[in-house]
Amino acid sequence: MSRSVVITGRGIVSPLGVGFEQHWSAVLKGEPLDGRSRLVAPPEMLLPHLARFPKKQQKLYNRMTLLAMVAAALAMEDAALAPSDMDPTRFGVYLGVNLVGWELGLLLGFLEASESDAQSGELDLARANAYCMRAINPLDYSLKTLPNLTAGYLAIAHNAQGACRAYTDGPVGGLLAIADACQAIREGDLDVALAGGADAQTEDLVYASALGMGLVAREGEAGTGMVPAEGSALMVLEAEERARARGAAPRCRVLGWSALVGGSRLAAETEGDVLAGRIERAMREGLATAGLARADLLALHADGTPALEAAERAALAALPAGSRPLATTAWKRFHGHLGAASPPAEALAASACLERGMVPGASVEPATALVNAVGFFGEVACLALGAGGGARAR
Repeated sequence: MSRSVVITGRGIVSPLGVGFEQHWSAVLKGEPLDGRSRLVAPPEMLLPHLARFPKKQQKLYNRMTLLAMVAAALAMEDAALAPSDMDPTRFGVYLGVNLVGWELGLLLGFLEASESDAQSGELDLARANAYCMRAINPLDYSLKTLPNLTAGYLAIAHNAQGACRAYTDGPVGGLLAIADACQAIREGDLDVALAGGADAQTEDLVYASALGMGLVAREGEAGTGMVPAEGSALMVLEAEERARARGAAPRCRVLGWSALVGGSRLAAETEGDVLAGRIERAMREGLATAGLARADLLALHADGTPALEAAERAALAALPAGSRPLATTAWKRFHGHLGAASPPAEALAASACLERGMVPGASVEPATALVNAVGFFGEVACLALGAGGGARAR
């Protein structure tokens, strides 16, 4: 069995807005980042959506989970799907996430209280254990730091009793989640899936880690690194015959994908020709799995890191002339780097281009698109999309 898979629902929370239409409208305006070093979802746009969830429940969520819960609810509403509309055992959740950082204040308090009196800078295990027993709620700690719990919360909220998977693969995780969900639907293991990514790269410890690795752009200097942002992008994936039988209009089809592992060094420190070759191979294989000679549109990874952007340009130039896209986009310059949510967010934006038959700033009416994702250690993934076959919105 090999079934066609379509996107029938889109939900997103990003620094550009809450809800796909708000996000897309801001993309159309094309206003680049103003030199800020990190971006958050607009509080005034997010706040009205928090009433969906009991306050008691929200206390159990970390920031990443909260963003994912909002995006998932919006995606399900956009698809006009309720848990009662399907067999829950054939409904799955596939989510790219970040490794969750413990709250920085709590971590610093733990380190200070656990330091050995006899040896400065050394951990006194007995003191550390005593402090944890006295000052840290283990339930609160576990519920807010285990990354797979975000996917679990989504599954519980929407009664998805099929596969529930979390991918801690950095920027490529959200794309891998989409690919695996599509494969499960293609092969008949599932009928519907919530798939995409969620990330909160602006959280103190996560942000500090990115700073420490030299990945963040210098304040006010575009093109010197990434601009960490928070957000979540979820899509409802569905077997096409099922979607059409219930009267849903597909946003676009998922045609194919590819993924390659990275190396042991940061991508920005990898030899340019090695990284370029990996990106070029991923694009070629993505096109091949989709049965395409080329894609009309390519959503570049383009995260602002000079070495990565140079490698991606070289990879594009290395493609045979007949395989190069008619237009390219670089959407992170508008919404920042959403981490595991970036590839899904860019796939949703590409789906809007296919649905509307347009690319912002280009005179192209695309019927096919590729979305690139490059991980921090050079892992690469590529997703191929095609127009949904319905009447195009304008």
